[in-house]
Amino acid sequence: MTASSVPLDPTPADRREGFLVGAVLGAALAAGTADLLDPQAIQARLSADGLPEALPLPPGRRRAATALADALLEQLVGGGVDLRHLAGQWVEWWQEDGIETDPLLALALDHLREFEAPVALLPAPGIAAIAAALPAALAAASPQSMVAGALHVARLLDPSEEAALAAVSVVVAASRFLGGSRDFLPDVIAVLRANDAPAELLDAVRAIPRDPRSAPPLPRGSTPSPTASVTWLLWTAHHRPRGLDALAAMAMAGGVSPTIGATLGALLGARDGITVWPADWLAAGGEEVTLRAVLARRLGAA
Repeated sequence: MTASSVPLDPTPADRREGFLVGAVLGAALAAGTADLLDPQAIQARLSADGLPEALPLPPGRRRAATALADALLEQLVGGGVDLRHLAGQWVEWWQEDGIETDPLLALALDHLREFEAPVALLPAPGIAAIAAALPAALAAASPQSMVAGALHVARLLDPSEEAALAAVSVVVAASRFLGGSRDFLPDVIAVLRANDAPAELLDAVRAIPRDPRSAPPLPRGSTPSPTASVTWLLWTAHHRPRGLDALAAMAMAGGVSPTIGATLGALLGARDGITVWPADWLAAGGEEVTLRAVLARRLGAA
């Protein structure tokens, strides 16, 4: 697979594995340049073939963007979701590892730890809930349950409607990709309207199809707004047909959080399948790539 090729229609198994593994790769690629904005410094981190390199982690450690989703994924594989247990898994990871926890996520997890209840107010809406709820897309056989579940998961980490509905928007888009359709925007808009989404979020999503040449601003920093984040993510998934190119461009721009990277990688993997990702990226993903590939196959056999 080259950066200039467009993948053939992937199988459901390929899309499922691409979705789960893509989140790991996207987070690792974004982490490699998250602290950089200077083009020369970013260029120095490229591989010999001109592609960004995924930043590996020491064995046993997991980035926030994928650790949050892993907890939900494990429960889905087990056949059911217990929100109290899910929150406990997040807190346990945060206390034992906690790598790349952004300030808003730290406040939410600390509140869960101390009070065993979701925080009622954060200084601003965050993006952690978007990545945490991603695996809910695998429950698309029951769309209403999928949307309700994603909302419940998101609200454990962020009380704002903006963050919860941004998370649901991404989950709905990913579910459509996993089902083999690239036409996801009508479903996302319908869900936003049914849940009385803020006008800013609804208008931003409605505008995505209008201009394929002018991308929305890249959501840089550790805590960009959920509306800006989901607008850019869905615009990219809608208008950029080559997943490898889109993920590489994100990393080469610099300044993007691993949470945004994980979400984009998952969306593109769900759309294009596992074969879109280069072998070097898969190898750099380490044991988490292997574990998620196994989980994808288990979900397929269920």
